[in-house]
Amino acid sequence: MNEPHYVAWVRERQRAARRLSGWLSQRRAKPDLDHEERVDAQTLVWAQRHAHEQRLHDSAIEQLRHS
Repeated sequence: MNEPHYVAWVRERQRAARRLSGWLSQRRAKPDLDHEERVDAQTLVWAQRHAHEQRLHDSAIEQLRHS
């Protein structure tokens, strides 16, 4: 009974993550930045995306434990 709800939740989180990652990439990438700043911006975007994915993973594991 909880499984369809969980699948819908996971899919919505994935869609939100894709939208956010595209937005963050556009916000961080500016053509007038020098190479070091671009690398820093890309690293920041990667770290934010990785942290978000980790939170989703942890949340999914908790959801499975409680169902």
